[in-house]
Amino acid sequence: MAANHLSPAEFVSIERSFEDSSFLGAFHSESSKRIVTQFVQYVLAKSLGDEVNHGSAQEALNNEDSHLVPPTIRLGLASLGAFLQANITGPVLEGYEAVEVIFLSAFRGSAPPGSAIVINTEALMLPFRRLCLKLLDVDGVSPYPYIPHIELFCLSRFIFTSGIILPTEIPEIWSDTWCSLSLHLSWTRLRIHLWHYKLMTPPSLGAVSLLTKSGRWTDVPTLQEIIDNALREAEYSVIGPVEIDEASEQPQWPQELRIQFRLEEAVCHTLLGDDKKAKKALQSAAEFSGFSYALSGALGKRTKFQEKDISQLVVLAKSLALSPTVSSHQHASDVSPVALPLNDDTLLEKINFDSGQAAAPASSLPPELQDVNPESQPQLRPEDHIILLTEATLRDTFSPTDSLTSEEILPFALRVIDDKSTNWQIYTQALLVRSRVELSRSRTVERGVLQMQAVVDQIIANTQEAVGPTGKLSGDRGDSVSVKESYSIPSIKVTSGCQLDRSAGPQRPTSFLPTPKPTESASPQERLQYVNALSSPPRWHLESELAYAWTTVGSLVSALEIFKRLRLWAEVALCLASAAATDDQDGRGSGGEDKGRAIVRWRLFHRTRGAAGTTGTEDDNPEDDAEVDITSLNASDFYGSERSPPPPNAPRLFCILGDIENDPRHYQRAWDISNRRFARAQRSLGELYLRKGEWNQARDAYSLAVGVNRLSPEMWSRLGDIDLRLGKFADAAEAFQRAISAANNTPGGEDARTWSNLGSALLSWYRQVVQEHKNRQDKPKRDDIDDFNNMNSVKRAAELGKPAHKLLRDSLAAFKRGATLASSNWRIWDNVITLAASLTPNPDLDDIVLGLRNVIHIRKTEEALDLDILTLLVREATRTPIVRNEKETDVYEPARGTIERKIISVFEDNIVPLITTNSACWALVSRLRAWRRDWTGALDAAEKAWRTAVGGVGNTLSVSGAQGQKGSWLTDANAWDAAVQRTSELVAAYENYGSRMDSIGSKWKGKARSAVRSVMGKAKESWEDDRRWRILLDMMEDLK
Repeated sequence: MAANHLSPAEFVSIERSFEDSSFLGAFHSESSKRIVTQFVQYVLAKSLGDEVNHGSAQEALNNEDSHLVPPTIRLGLASLGAFLQANITGPVLEGYEAVEVIFLSAFRGSAPPGSAIVINTEALMLPFRRLCLKLLDVDGVSPYPYIPHIELFCLSRFIFTSGIILPTEIPEIWSDTWCSLSLHLSWTRLRIHLWHYKLMTPPSLGAVSLLTKSGRWTDVPTLQEIIDNALREAEYSVIGPVEIDEASEQPQWPQELRIQFRLEEAVCHTLLGDDKKAKKALQSAAEFSGFSYALSGALGKRTKFQEKDISQLVVLAKSLALSPTVSSHQHASDVSPVALPLNDDTLLEKINFDSGQAAAPASSLPPELQDVNPESQPQLRPEDHIILLTEATLRDTFSPTDSLTSEEILPFALRVIDDKSTNWQIYTQALLVRSRVELSRSRTVERGVLQMQAVVDQIIANTQEAVGPTGKLSGDRGDSVSVKESYSIPSIKVTSGCQLDRSAGPQRPTSFLPTPKPTESASPQERLQYVNALSSPPRWHLESELAYAWTTVGSLVSALEIFKRLRLWAEVALCLASAAATDDQDGRGSGGEDKGRAIVRWRLFHRTRGAAGTTGTEDDNPEDDAEVDITSLNASDFYGSERSPPPPNAPRLFCILGDIENDPRHYQRAWDISNRRFARAQRSLGELYLRKGEWNQARDAYSLAVGVNRLSPEMWSRLGDIDLRLGKFADAAEAFQRAISAANNTPGGEDARTWSNLGSALLSWYRQVVQEHKNRQDKPKRDDIDDFNNMNSVKRAAELGKPAHKLLRDSLAAFKRGATLASSNWRIWDNVITLAASLTPNPDLDDIVLGLRNVIHIRKTEEALDLDILTLLVREATRTPIVRNEKETDVYEPARGTIERKIISVFEDNIVPLITTNSACWALVSRLRAWRRDWTGALDAAEKAWRTAVGGVGNTLSVSGAQGQKGSWLTDANAWDAAVQRTSELVAAYENYGSRMDSIGSKWKGKARSAVRSVMGKAKESWEDDRRWRILLDMMEDLK
């Protein structure tokens, strides 16, 4: 093989050489040791700022004494594979101590004499791993600082991407390009850059941590550009500039690898946040594979007590027939991770589909899926399983987080889980996807948490080596002793009777389920075969996600232990402060909040001089925290000077300390350390000022916070609340509008409260504008220019092109939106009614009717009726003249959709059933019915109005007896006035409507006299000298 040429078949053969051997076996050859030494020298040169020759790769390949290409490639692949095995998939990386000795020997021999890097005569892995981590810094962003075996990844990255060992530049001559070594290594370079990108994302991501989502928040544009270039080169190598037919003599990658490349391309675009390109790559992978799938519906039962089949979501999928060539390289095994049962008293373990019916109409499915039975679907290929899981990942990453999205994601994971015979890592990813969905459901949250715990145990128990005599993991970054010390020197420790001897021998991490036997676990080769095409998170991401899952079910203790293991001290402090634990039984430490404060101060400050337990090593090296017992820390011991440089998450730690101690100086320090970019510092400072009642200072703090984070609806809404309180209504309206626009259907901005507050701000702004215009007109002497400059509200409205009537209408629209979102809040609907009635020159009757219906529907009491609003509706409705070409005896019915029809409907259907004590409402009903020429109804409403006004006096069985006893018209002047008015209206109704009714006719005068006589007889002693008594006398005189 030529030194600078490599065919895809030869590269694949190198990859498959690990099928029956360990990755670590590639490190023991002399050529591998020379490359490791060269790598260590490269790391040291980079740490000292020395220039490294990047143009010597081609010369080294052409040199007779240079390393051979296949062993070099094999070493790079072995290094990457071992790293992924130790951090992503498992199982245990056995025999790494010998490889660690190779790195230690090279590090000891390459370090310059007197260098500060080596702190003693024995070369330690800890300082070397620190240098490796520093080598991965990009654009000021550092990777997670506690990655085990990071030197393996850096070695692989050095071999494939540095340009020193293997070439990285593509030849300019096209004839040499297709077979060039650099071109066919571009796919491996892409994988390394992608894993580098994943390592840059810290694990503390919150309760919905998902690597594919958090990757878009990692601000490393340089690395993103490198990934884009590597992706183009890899696509040119694997796919080619155009599709190549089978008869071509040019070398091609195998079909299954072309499918896998498209899947990795989809993962790449998903990480970078480009959903369109990700979907396109996924579609291309499905076309290469000939895979057909569809999210459809089928009749089935989900619960044990369900009698009828209803439509259930299901993924129908069918692969092409497996060829012998493809199946021989899939490393398939009969073992798979443990899938926990649901064990619910209502839900079935899986949906029971009706096998006698088709999944969906034939026209809605591809032809190859029309004969697929949802209950017994065919076995899929591993690549097709990945396609389904990638589809689920795309929906989860780029869709809103709601129940509908979860319902769409779950069937994709269940389709993979139903195929028991599949790749170990693929099955693990499917279980993880299912667990994430089940965490949001009350009946499945228990299985979701425990299944995620089982998956994490499978990774952690398989990737963490035995615990040595020092109590540290041999592969952990916190290992500060040499390999020889860790495994060769026995130790004797005297313990009390109640203590366990933890140094008796090597220990392995315990797991939730029994650790699988070697025959029950898949090989590293099977687990790693598709790891690049899956969105498998590193183990620290997975553990962090599990910790937040435990917090959702209230298990802060379990979350605390995980955060301690990950050394996420901010989360540890928050868990302790939240749990507010009592004193330990052994007397160490203090309450939970004091422990949290001690941890934060330990990370931020040096020990107080003279404090107990002061040791120079711990205080000078805060990152060497593996041996620190955090339960013994006291906050009073850490009031020394601030650590310099501060820890990477110092702004967040200072904010947590400020929350615990209520000290504004900590928030200000967090703001300064972050170069005025940490919005949470000013937000917390603003909340502290609000608790103290310092509104102006709180407004200044929140103004700085939103200046940094302009996409936070919560902070914009809070700033609007403060401006509303200070009377800055124009600024409040702008803040609420920004909160709504930034919310994007997420809680905190797009909610009823924000819309209602926006309506209040606009309404108050409108009133300010009206008042400023009125004050200007009342001035005896006016200076137009000076007056306008002093009219701040008018000036601001003019700048935005919002006249007073526009502000009022915008306020009404905001209240309507808020009332729509909070349909059960009658107060917002009442604001809608008030604003709609106050519009000039014409009130918005449609909105009044809409608001009135909703208020009545919510309150369902007579107190919900506003007499002024009802009077307005009746006045506006009766203003319309009735067409006279109809019969006089017919009741008038307005045309459908008119405002008169709506007003009549709300009165007859909603208001009349509520009236019990308000006689004025019955009078309005009578007036409205009379306008419709409903004489019988109008007279009936007038009689009820009269009975409501005069009832309850001498008749305790009256419907209005309660009101009559409360405010009797025999003693209350206002009630007496209402009784006289209702009597006058009843007499008028008898006169005008009684003669039109056959049941009354000419008898109307007798009925009217009887009503007047009844009132006069009861009121003679109380109101005989009142002027309204004279009105009754005049009515009796007219009725003679």
